[in-house]
Amino acid sequence: MLRKSIHIESYRISLNTYLIMPVQHGDKLYSHVYDKNGEYIVERKPFYIVRKSCEVLGYNYNNAKNFSKSFFGKEKHKLPIIITHDGIPNVFFPLFSPASPNNIWIGLHAITNIRRLKESTEITLIDGKEFILQINYASFCSQYVCATMLQKHASHQRIIIRNELNHPQKPIEPGEAYDPFETNVSIERFDRN
Repeated sequence: MLRKSIHIESYRISLNTYLIMPVQHGDKLYSHVYDKNGEYIVERKPFYIVRKSCEVLGYNYNNAKNFSKSFFGKEKHKLPIIITHDGIPNVFFPLFSPASPNNIWIGLHAITNIRRLKESTEITLIDGKEFILQINYASFCSQYVCATMLQKHASHQRIIIRNELNHPQKPIEPGEAYDPFETNVSIERFDRN
C-alpha cells in the first residue's frame, strides 16, 4: 500500500530517514523522501538536503566527506558519509556521484534485504517497502560494504574515545622515563580513581 506523499519545503535527515531519491517536478528537481513517518516530496534536490542536514548539526558536508576519505583514501569516490545524531553514527551512502541529479542517498540502517535482479538491484527497507534501483548488484554491494565499514570504523572510534574518557592516562612527569613498548605497565598508573 503506497502512502500519500506530503509536499514540504524543507527536510532534515534524522535517524527516521530511510531513502532520498530525485524526482522531476515540472522543470525542477525535487526529492522524494521515505522515512519512518511517511513519504515526502521536498522542494529541494537530494544533495541539498544532505548538505543542509550536516550544517544543522554543526559541521558541514566537506568535513563528513573528509572523515570518510581519511578512512578509505583520497582515491575513493561515491563516499558514504556520517550524519551523527546524539552521538549515534547515521551512515548514508550515495549510489552515484553525490552531485549527480540521478543520485539516490540510502540510510544504511534502513536496509533489511538486498536482492540481485537481472540488470538492477532490489532493496527492502525496515518498513517492508521494496525499491528496484537502476544499479547493478555488484556496484550496489560495493557501496553497501563501504558504508558498513565506515559505520564500524566510526563505532570503534567512539569506543576509543569513551575508554579514554573513563580511563585517562596519567601525564608523564618531567624527567620520567617513557618506553612506548613497555608491556609491564601497572593498570594503577592509568587509573585516577
